[in-house]
Amino acid sequence: MERALLQGERQAELEQIEAETEIINQLQRKLSELESTIQREKDKEKANVEAEREALKRLQDEYNELTSQLHNCPESLREQLQEQLKREAETIEVATKQFEDLEFQQLEKESSLEEERETITQQLLQDRAQYHSSITKRKEKVVALESQASQLGIQATQECERLAKDRSMTLQLLQKEKERLANLERRYQSLTGGKTFPKSSNTIKESPLMVANSTGSLPRNLAATLQDIETKRQLALQQKGNEKHSSLTADISELVVRSTFFKLMFDGSSAIYDHQTSRSCSTKNFYVFHSASGMDALKIEEMEKMLKEAQLEKARLIESRERETQTRKLMLEEERRRREEAEKRLQEETIHRQQLIEKEVKMRARNFSQARPMTRYLPIRKEEFDLRSHIESSGHSVDTCYHVILTEKMCKGYLVKMGGKIKSWKKRWFVFDRLKRTFSYYADKHESKLKGVIYFQAIEEVYYDHLRSATKSPNPSLTFCVKTHDRLYYMVAPSAEAMRIWMDVIVTGAEGYTQFMN
Repeated sequence: MERALLQGERQAELEQIEAETEIINQLQRKLSELESTIQREKDKEKANVEAEREALKRLQDEYNELTSQLHNCPESLREQLQEQLKREAETIEVATKQFEDLEFQQLEKESSLEEERETITQQLLQDRAQYHSSITKRKEKVVALESQASQLGIQATQECERLAKDRSMTLQLLQKEKERLANLERRYQSLTGGKTFPKSSNTIKESPLMVANSTGSLPRNLAATLQDIETKRQLALQQKGNEKHSSLTADISELVVRSTFFKLMFDGSSAIYDHQTSRSCSTKNFYVFHSASGMDALKIEEMEKMLKEAQLEKARLIESRERETQTRKLMLEEERRRREEAEKRLQEETIHRQQLIEKEVKMRARNFSQARPMTRYLPIRKEEFDLRSHIESSGHSVDTCYHVILTEKMCKGYLVKMGGKIKSWKKRWFVFDRLKRTFSYYADKHESKLKGVIYFQAIEEVYYDHLRSATKSPNPSLTFCVKTHDRLYYMVAPSAEAMRIWMDVIVTGAEGYTQFMN
């Protein structure tokens, strides 16, 4: 039964391993499909950009051709060509702007696709790793179950070998007793002048031997033979003397009893249970009544006592084995119950931890939404406002801060900005212009390639990033935030003084910050 339980549990684990392996294959197929989809989108966007580039190149070639014609054309056509060149230049400028916008959109879309791929890939890889770990644990469990089943098989084989050995020893003892009986028969023949044991006898004065066991009574010819032996013994006592034949009688009686005992033990039981009960058999009752002497009765009584003890020992061993089997079954059930409880507790702990993480994220978002500006000033809309004087009057040393260029109407300098879709940090040249009422940033300080514009009306708040919410900030202690209607900008200043100056400068243009305007 125990082996059957182990085999059933092993089969269940193998089925679970097969199911989880199929799930891993599905995750791998999803990864491949995701890669191919993203690659197709990239190729499509690149093809669009290349088409625009070719169109722009054709326009530039046409413009160059018109320019070369302008130098060789007559004066009457020069003005017309100049007008055409002007229109071509405007067309090229518009096409260039469109191409740059398309290229920027293509880069942003690629970044968005990369971010999406990274997120989905990370989740799929995490799920696949969990399933791999689960399969590994289940395989280890299957190996352990196979080892237990193998040990049970070895124990059963050893038990069979031991029982076969006990049976062989019993057969050998029976053979020896048969040989002793044959020797006594030959001695009897020599003493009685060559007479042999008669096959049957009807002159029974006493019942010398009665045997009952679980398989039936002894053959009648054996009882008759023993009866004839007793009759011949009485005759031999009269002829040869009491002493010699008393010894022979005792030997014959003892041999008959022992031979009968071994025959009953061999024929009446189908298996020998233990080395302590190797002398016992499955007989129920064993009775021997002999009328020759008191010594035979004592021996028979002793053998009956031994049989009863053997039967009791046999019953005790069977009961002990049943108790042991029941105990093992209870232990297996208890172990399975403990394992299920542990798995349930682990699942509950995982759910609880996930809930705590979600709660903490919501709390951070709420605290983030409740963040207040950390500057002392409100937006200033006066046209005659002097920005430099205002910053210096606030206690900032503008002359000693080489990272910021500050005038009456403008403030310029480098800041490191975090991207919106791609959470990467890049160095940009920022220009705060009170005349245009814009906060712009360029690729470099030459201000040739505009990367973005923030209007004063969109700026709501300017505050220090005290929550450390910026992802992978190069320097969290120098990170501040500019909140607009559309998004939140994270910026890192080159120094603490530059950060304070920039925050006080930007807040003067935070016209979207209307909470305290009244």
